[in-house]
Amino acid sequence: MMRLHRAAAFAALTFGLAACATQGRDPRSSEAGWAAHGYLTPGPTSDPEIIGAYASEAECMAAVEAWMSRQVVGNPVSGECLPVDRR
Repeated sequence: MMRLHRAAAFAALTFGLAACATQGRDPRSSEAGWAAHGYLTPGPTSDPEIIGAYASEAECMAAVEAWMSRQVVGNPVSGECLPVDRR
């Protein structure tokens, strides 16, 4: 019986520490001020692929550059960063 209590206490402590150590930030949080969109056509004439939301314009532009470098298509790809409208 004592072993069961000890194991339960250890498990609770482990999960408690893991929850405190987690830094999971929601990319759609209120900190996100820039939205990154990518286009698989030469220019923003089609529906955009949503790359993500980022806190700074520099992070957004880096994400767009990384997204464009991973695309394998015949046409040129493009991307843009737009400020998030919170109204």
